[in-house]
Amino acid sequence: MTLPTQPHSTFDIHAKVADAAITKVSRLFNASLDDITNELLQNARRAGATQVAFDQYTDPEMGDVIPIVDNGPGITSPNTLFSLGESGWDDDTCASEDAAGMGFFSLAGRTVKIIAQQAGTDASYILDAAPDAFCGKEPIIGRRGPDGITGVTILIAAKTHENIVPIATKAAKYCSIDVSVASTQIAREDFLAGALHIETWKGIRIGVWQDTHRRVFHEPDVNFHGLTLRAQLPTLSQEYHAGFTCRIDVESCADLKLVLPARKEIVQDTFYDALKTKISKIYFEMVQKAGAHSLSFENHQRARALGITLLEAVNHLRPFSPAHADTDSNAWNQPEPVHADALICAGGDEAVDDQNLAWALEHAEGAIPLYDPKSVFKGYAWYDALNTVEIIGYVRVCEGRRHVSEVGETPDILQRPAQLFIIGLVQGGADAIPWQLETDLILFAQEGDWVDNTILCLTATCTITVPDLVDFMTRALFCPSDDNEAGSYDSQLQWFTDQAEDEAIAYLQTLDDVHRNQVERVLRRELYWIIKPSSAITIGINGTDVSINGLASAFKKPVAA
Repeated sequence: MTLPTQPHSTFDIHAKVADAAITKVSRLFNASLDDITNELLQNARRAGATQVAFDQYTDPEMGDVIPIVDNGPGITSPNTLFSLGESGWDDDTCASEDAAGMGFFSLAGRTVKIIAQQAGTDASYILDAAPDAFCGKEPIIGRRGPDGITGVTILIAAKTHENIVPIATKAAKYCSIDVSVASTQIAREDFLAGALHIETWKGIRIGVWQDTHRRVFHEPDVNFHGLTLRAQLPTLSQEYHAGFTCRIDVESCADLKLVLPARKEIVQDTFYDALKTKISKIYFEMVQKAGAHSLSFENHQRARALGITLLEAVNHLRPFSPAHADTDSNAWNQPEPVHADALICAGGDEAVDDQNLAWALEHAEGAIPLYDPKSVFKGYAWYDALNTVEIIGYVRVCEGRRHVSEVGETPDILQRPAQLFIIGLVQGGADAIPWQLETDLILFAQEGDWVDNTILCLTATCTITVPDLVDFMTRALFCPSDDNEAGSYDSQLQWFTDQAEDEAIAYLQTLDDVHRNQVERVLRRELYWIIKPSSAITIGINGTDVSINGLASAFKKPVAA
């Protein structure tokens, strides 16, 4: 081809398949039994077979073989079988599905014998294909077969340890024709069995479930005439109500196309986009029928754009639940209706500040309607009308003077204050209103601090016990490491609580009490097995010398009566 003489002239180029492309056909399929079974089952169904039989035995000529036998009308011409992309299907089949003539090449790389009725006659063909025959490197040897053969029989050379029974049984489960495996008829199942709602659209049955187990990544959600695959179809989640998932069962739809040659993905085209939109509309219509819902505002607007008018989400939020340093210990309260005076806690989910706030709320006079935020509800009128409170710092009152510390600051504290306050800002419009909550305990720390890097501050009248203070510090500070050298979870928790206990006793009691408790802790933990109600054991420590009295009487066996 030469370039046109005029600069702006056009010229045509037509795409074509190079002759050498056929030599690479073995790369289109991996010749696995899964691919072969699915593709040949689809071929038999399209050809008009109503029964397909799979088996496995030893053939005198080929050795271990897997025969696939169908009762279809046979083949018109052997050339069609070995013409890549030429299906030869009738107009009705092409109108009902996207049949592309790729299936028989799933056998590429295998030794195969085909015994097929010549369609419309009593004659038959016998075709022998070596592994390289599908690539055009060797000829397919064909000859006339015996008269009276019906349908098509394909003998496939089996590989070591291959077993057709589980593979064919799985492929037959949702097939639209009868299949037997090793002379056993396989019971067919409806791919949409158990669906809450089933609707047919453009030849596709859409089934909807109200549970979440179908979101498992590997579970198929598309049945294409017995070929099942995972397409990750649209789902719809709600905050407090059941969400929706779906499956589709293709009955007659040429517009839904699978990516060739493997047919394990759906082509992402305009029809598939329309299908996803239809699924979403079904979900929203089911929500509309139910009435009450907890969809995000974004999904509420999506429904509106699709012509479906929904109520606002229920005005429910979860009461404030503080974050733990060990996020695996986090818990969430059950959602409840909120009123106009409710406050949304606009915190950053930092355990120290959350635990300080939770302690104050627990010991406050009167209930304070504080709730966790739910950002997906922004846009709903009831949610946008609620005020938010943000914690910005802490106040200590000592001898009538106020000392303010910002969140995350660890101030020097010389005495237990008379009063403590958590301070914040309430935002409900253009103006921010100061807010404070009295408390008797504040832990000053930064996220990730260990016990010895923190500052405890309790009012002079605080009556917290050592165990309660240890529990508080554990919730606010303990975050186990997953490093292999850090020790087990239980070991890390024990080390932390031991140190927290020492800090709590030192703060609430005396240093002597700390040392006494350390000794008692070791004795009770390590020597519990020799301590008895009647034991009177005395341990003396003098430098490096240790003396023990009372062991003999402690272990003395009782005299028989």
